[in-house]
Amino acid sequence: MDIDAALERLGISGPIGPDLAGLRKLHHAWATAVPYENLDIQLGRPISLEPEALVDKIITRRRGGFCYELNQAFAVMLRAVCFEVSIIEAAVDRELRGESAWRNHMPLLVTIDGATWLSDVGLMDGFLAPIRLRPGEHVESRLTYSLEHVGDDLWRLHHRPGAAFTTCDLRSTPLTIEDFTEECAWRATAPESMFVQTLLVARTDVDEAAILRSRTLTRTGPAVSGGKQQRVLDDADDLAAVLTKEFALPLAELDLDALWERAVQQHESWLAS
Repeated sequence: MDIDAALERLGISGPIGPDLAGLRKLHHAWATAVPYENLDIQLGRPISLEPEALVDKIITRRRGGFCYELNQAFAVMLRAVCFEVSIIEAAVDRELRGESAWRNHMPLLVTIDGATWLSDVGLMDGFLAPIRLRPGEHVESRLTYSLEHVGDDLWRLHHRPGAAFTTCDLRSTPLTIEDFTEECAWRATAPESMFVQTLLVARTDVDEAAILRSRTLTRTGPAVSGGKQQRVLDDADDLAAVLTKEFALPLAELDLDALWERAVQQHESWLAS
């Protein structure tokens, strides 16, 4: 990875070292600059977790990705700066989904001076700074997250109130990206997958988050009047404006007509159900 190009993509300047200050700066910049999005999945395009493909998509073409893409690309960047990074498995909303939820998410652990930090830039509306892997609260401005040690290598992240999910269970045992190839492929192609069924784009900032699900744009957080605002997009032009202004996505390689058609179909199916 060209670190200078990556830093320019994130809107920050170097030099960045493999220390806690560097991790915090990179995590915050990535989480706020690179959107969570599954538009390639919606358009039926293949998803690759190869470093070269991710660098081209996220750094060069200034796109985003869904959780496996974002955290794999972030791991590539951290390693290029000489951080010690491990990939681990997670289960978002395991309390509701059961044991089959394992590997529906892929966070990172970063070791700095003997301390372990949870780093995750793929949670749609997740935290902006790495969280020390130990029991307790993690406070960011007016938002509070917490980590619970459930036992052995098992941890539970409690998301902030009003967020996209409730809990995310983690196993701290290191894995490899190959351990997630099958899960990623299923979620990117299976008709039963929520990522196939629902157009998703999200961004996070200090005290607020925005998530587009099909035609519905939702803003949440203390910085949002009333704590939550929602509106339904009007047409393809409205979608284009939201993708560019709200999520800073380039439109040149996106088939807006196809995306809008899918968003409308998904919205109508949701209303019917």
